[in-house]
Amino acid sequence: MREMIVDGVQLVEETTTLSKLTLKEGAKLTAPEGKFVQLTVDGVGRQQAPGTYQGEVVLTVAECYHMPPHGLMLMMGRSEEFRNTAVIENNRVVEAKGVPALVQAGTITGEEARGVVLSSDEEDFNGILVTGDSQYTVSDAHIDLDGHGYNDFMGCGAAITAIDNAHLTIRDSEITMSGVTRCAVHVGGDSVVHVDNCRIENHSPDDPEWMGDFSWGIGVTGTNRLVQLCDNGTVYYTNCDLKTNGWGVFSIDGCDDSANIYVKDCRVELSGPRAHGYGAFCIGDRNIVRFDHSRVHVDGYPLMVRGMIGAARAEIVNGCEITGNRFGVFVLGDKNTPVTIADSSLVTGKSTICVKGSATDFHISNSVLRPGNGVVLQLMDNDEAGMDVDAVMVPVGRRDEYVPGRSLTAFDPAVDVSVELSGMSVEGDFFNSTTNLHRERDCIKGGMNTQPTFGGMFAPPAGTESILDGPPQGQDHPNPHVDHDAELRGPKNLLVEMKDARVEGVISAAEQAYREGVTRIDQYNRLELSNVTQTAAPTVNNGVLVRLDRNSSWLVTGTSYITSLDLAPNAILKGAGGRKLVMTVDGVETAVAPGHYEGKIVLSLAD
Repeated sequence: MREMIVDGVQLVEETTTLSKLTLKEGAKLTAPEGKFVQLTVDGVGRQQAPGTYQGEVVLTVAECYHMPPHGLMLMMGRSEEFRNTAVIENNRVVEAKGVPALVQAGTITGEEARGVVLSSDEEDFNGILVTGDSQYTVSDAHIDLDGHGYNDFMGCGAAITAIDNAHLTIRDSEITMSGVTRCAVHVGGDSVVHVDNCRIENHSPDDPEWMGDFSWGIGVTGTNRLVQLCDNGTVYYTNCDLKTNGWGVFSIDGCDDSANIYVKDCRVELSGPRAHGYGAFCIGDRNIVRFDHSRVHVDGYPLMVRGMIGAARAEIVNGCEITGNRFGVFVLGDKNTPVTIADSSLVTGKSTICVKGSATDFHISNSVLRPGNGVVLQLMDNDEAGMDVDAVMVPVGRRDEYVPGRSLTAFDPAVDVSVELSGMSVEGDFFNSTTNLHRERDCIKGGMNTQPTFGGMFAPPAGTESILDGPPQGQDHPNPHVDHDAELRGPKNLLVEMKDARVEGVISAAEQAYREGVTRIDQYNRLELSNVTQTAAPTVNNGVLVRLDRNSSWLVTGTSYITSLDLAPNAILKGAGGRKLVMTVDGVETAVAPGHYEGKIVLSLAD
């Protein structure tokens, strides 16, 4: 073995083994065009930096893998040159595109990677990439990757990636990441991936210089998404432990038509002093996100929903235990996604469910709901204005005025919100504080279109428009999904339907107020988004419809303002704690009896 001293830029044309390497200040090792040079020391990948490296020093020269545009980058026509430990294409190891010196233990063949030990602090460096029509298995792997990523939308820097039409099983493995915007598992194309009995963690560092912090507009913080899904991929996580302190655990971004995540018998955690994010984000056209018999704790939102065409599904089922310091389910800009909560428990620091700017259907059965603020459903005005916004201004002194002709007694599934409760009992309030003030318009534009976010990642190829730019005058938007939810903003009616259910609480139209002194919300006080107090108040544009079947009961705990009431024979409507309930309809006191009532209905407790 020999020694090498590098002072300046030095081209490495072929794989070289050394006993000692010295990189002086400003030194850089390069490879021929289309290739890269990877430094490993005793089997550990190292980021090039000034210093002396001793031991088994290998400079591997390998070909880059050209990752074509996919996921969110498909809209930009953006590709990337990947550097990989191993590339598996159509069940064949592409030797020229791998770095065997990084494989400290185990074997990699065209059919499986068994017992692989991989460690690296190289930024943006990928582990195992499975492409084509491969049927592949990764088992008993130990992968430890440190260093920042660059483009997790495409899986740049991921530990394991599956694209094209790959069918991949990852089992009995441990993946540990530490880096900004660097996911552990990336799935794209039409791939199907099973992740079984694995432990996956990311200890994402705090990085104040991170330019990708544009997602403040949905009230999240952090610097990493643990696992990423795009295009039409499907992933099954079974009996896994997943932990991060970033802004997301299970992410869907840049899906084509349908991207599906199934989480069964898993332990999921997103926590830490800087963490405030989501467990899973059901966003897209026909996506399915299912938590099944899993334990999920998230500082933030265990489940976020933003379905775009009414064909997505979000589910919490079969004995899930959901905990968090804010909302259990957070819905924004959603178009008719059925959200199912069945045979599970949600214990949250604030409201169980927060909905804004959405038309969503909730089906909740045989579940325990324990909101920290006593509010089960928080239906409120939309205060999220998009990624091209610098700040949202809180309207002060503006009062809602009735929209002539607006029906407060009819339910329109295209724009309104429904909650069906069945086979359960719940204590808590249901509020509708939506107005016609369109608070999402009270904003200061800027954001992604005026900042070098992700080093210009969102800059489109020359001659094309950004997905965030508006259409030319008189033309439709080039990307209709950008403003898909425009018609969903504004006042809504709320339908609460009880089937063999018991509610003890207030169900009412309401007013909403931000904390005293909050007049502007931006990235620095982002947690003020959705942070409102709701108080029962007479209806203006926010109708509330309540239906009780013959086996249901509503014990009213405080004055409730509703616009439609259906009481089946034998249904129970009375004051909680034995207090007398008084019902007025359009100001006329009316006996509580089975039947249908419409108008300005006030339920109050007599002194």
